Amino acid sequence: MSERSRPWLEGVVGTLVAARFLRETPLPNRNRLAVILLDTALEIACRVYLRHEKKIKLTDAHRDRVTLIKTARSNLASIDGQVWESLEFYYDIRCDLYHENAAKTLTDDGLLDYQETVYFVINTAFGIKAEELVEAQLQAALASQPRASGAADEVEIPWHELSGRTERVLAAVAVLRPKTVDEVNELFKKEGMGLRLSGADFTGIVARNSGTKKLFYFNRDQKRWDLSGLGKFRLSAVLKEAVA
Repeated sequence: MSERSRPWLEGVVGTLVAARFLRETPLPNRNRLAVILLDTALEIACRVYLRHEKKIKLTDAHRDRVTLIKTARSNLASIDGQVWESLEFYYDIRCDLYHENAAKTLTDDGLLDYQETVYFVINTAFGIKAEELVEAQLQAALASQPRASGAADEVEIPWHELSGRTERVLAAVAVLRPKTVDEVNELFKKEGMGLRLSGADFTGIVARNSGTKKLFYFNRDQKRWDLSGLGKFRLSAVLKEAVA
C-alpha cells in the first residue's frame, strides 16, 4: 500500500521532518527539542498503526502511554524487546528534558541513536522507509524557501584572493557540501587554482575545525560535510576581507 493511500502517515512523517529540520539549525537546544518531537512522532505512529493498520478501536485507556506502547508492542511481535527497552530509556530522558530541566540536552550521537530506533519501529509497523520520506520532504521544503541573501552559491567567490587552505576549503564546503575530497579538488580545478588536497589533507582541515564551536560539521544522515553556524559567519568575514 502506497503512502498516498494512507493519509494518516502524513502526521507521522511531518513530525519526523520537523525533528530532522531542527538538527540543521544553530539553535543551542535543538537536540532537546528534536528528542521531544521524535517521541511525539513515535506516539502518533503507535496510535495510527493500531487504529488504521490493525483496526483496533482505541479507548480512553490508550491515552496512557504505558498502555499504548504495550498494545503496540503486542502487535509488533517481530520487534525485539531490546528495541522497546531502548525507547523507554530515551523516553525517560525526554521526560527529564521536557519537565525537569530545560537547560539540559542530548548529545548528537544519542539523538541519532534514538532517531534510528524510532525510524526502525515506524518502518516495521508501516512497511516504509521513513528516512527516505523524511529526507525527500525536508529537501523539498528547503528548496521551496527563498535563499538567504549572501548565500555562498549566490555570490562570486574570489578564489584567488583567499589566502589559506582552510579559507578555500571553507568556501568549497559552503558551495558543494562535499562527500569526498575529489569533489573539492574538481572545484579547485574548475576555478583555475593549483591547490589540490589529499584525502588526509582534507580530513585534517575539516576534522581539526569540527565539533562544538568549530567551522565544519559532518551530516551523518547525508554523509556530507557542511558549515556550522560559526563556519557560515567566518566565511562571510573571509569574503569581506578578500574583496576589501
